[in-house]
Amino acid sequence: MGDVQKLVSAPDETKGRLVSIFVGAVLLPSLALSYVAMHFVHQLASARKASEIKYATGLLYIIEKELGQTAQSKALEAAHMLEPEVLLEGRPAEIDAALRKQGVGAGVFQTLRLETSSPRMIVRTLRMGNRREIEVSPEVLAAIGSFADGAGEDSVPWPAREGQTGGILRFKFNCDYAHHKLIRDYFENEFKRQKGDQTLVVRVSEPDGEVLYETAPTRSDVNFEVSREMESPSFRGLKLAMRYRDLSIEQGVRRWQHWTWILIGFIDIMLGAGLLLVYSNVRRELHLSRLKSDFVANVSHELKTPLALVRLFAETLELGRVPSEDKAQQYYRVINKESQRLTQLINNILDFSRIEAGRKEYRFAPTDVGRIVREVIEAYRFQIEQQGFALEVGIADDLPEVNADKEAIAQALLNLVNNAIKYSRDDKFLRLDVRRDGDRVLISVTDRGIGVAKGEQKKIFEKFYRAENSLVHETKGSGLGLALVQHIMQAHGGTVDVESALGKGSTFTLVLPIRNERT
Repeated sequence: MGDVQKLVSAPDETKGRLVSIFVGAVLLPSLALSYVAMHFVHQLASARKASEIKYATGLLYIIEKELGQTAQSKALEAAHMLEPEVLLEGRPAEIDAALRKQGVGAGVFQTLRLETSSPRMIVRTLRMGNRREIEVSPEVLAAIGSFADGAGEDSVPWPAREGQTGGILRFKFNCDYAHHKLIRDYFENEFKRQKGDQTLVVRVSEPDGEVLYETAPTRSDVNFEVSREMESPSFRGLKLAMRYRDLSIEQGVRRWQHWTWILIGFIDIMLGAGLLLVYSNVRRELHLSRLKSDFVANVSHELKTPLALVRLFAETLELGRVPSEDKAQQYYRVINKESQRLTQLINNILDFSRIEAGRKEYRFAPTDVGRIVREVIEAYRFQIEQQGFALEVGIADDLPEVNADKEAIAQALLNLVNNAIKYSRDDKFLRLDVRRDGDRVLISVTDRGIGVAKGEQKKIFEKFYRAENSLVHETKGSGLGLALVQHIMQAHGGTVDVESALGKGSTFTLVLPIRNERT
């Protein structure tokens, strides 16, 4: 017997170990990978922040460079409007008056002058600048040598013939013009055309913090994480700063980091849920496999016991060893009872196989439920009374016919009666009630047996399931009866209800709809 138990339990234990290994081999590496991924995401976030700051710093450098080029273009444009002598002399009052005369306006430049390295180069420069021959007086040439070295001024090469540089145009815009007119023109024209990124905000401010221009309105308390101080003389001291419109670089990186962590966590949860589902399904299949093994053992016992009795009494009758006619009649009744028991067991097994294969069919017809109950009771009355049960039957008079399969309803009722008989202890009581309840007919089977715990009242309708009770396991059964009852009632559009308490008995009720449209 010990060897048999080892053979039966070994496969389950092996499968259990395989399940544990599977869960450990997949779940633990996944958690380790997630930990590494989160650490990597932290490093990636730092690298992303550094990259964003580097990009913003480079963009500010480009903006400053383009502002300087804009200033140079404006200076060259103004210089070409002036007479050569005025440009060479570089006197602010004369330049301001000449530019006002040309319609440029006053107060644009603090300084604007042209420097060259030789008188010959001056003449060539003037010729290129005004596209005509000019004779320069000695006084003008002498004045060039007295100019300063250009410290604190912007400069741009002055073109000569054949791509040569004719000199250096030195200039410095007035602060008011450079800080307002030039900066606004650049950001509202060239900047929008070339870098129309609406997610970035660029701010230009004075050294004291006064805001000169912003590409988009922002609150005064927001933090501009990247800044650069301009070095061009016309814009010296001004501060360029940049940030994202809605979030700072730090906030944007943190949001990306958090959402990435959430995604990793969600993947882990889904993987864990999947593993849990697989694990629970495998455990369920293992449990079902064990229940099937128990089913085979129980059915073998259920078949063996009545067959042994039938064979024993049949041989006794055949050999004429019956002491009296009354005894012979008793033997015949035993043989008939055990034959019915075998028939019921085989019918349960066959019906179960048809249900599993999806080939179970029902023949619905108008049926007198009260008559079915009477026939079942009469067929098993002797067995019930012989085992000492007190039998009570209550059948209402106003029962309507229901559309049902007569044999299926009888089989369901018989399964409930057999369970009531098998699982009763000393208080052997059995009552059947049939009554109408609205548009339903109720068939109740009540006993005072061992009862069913509340936590198991749904599980007992599962195939092969047997409640965790010592008396249940001492009593042989297939574990199919209640599963078949439930299937029969569902096929009829009804239900099977149970009211029970441990040690106080049970009441199982078949609920049949009167107007069953199933065919």
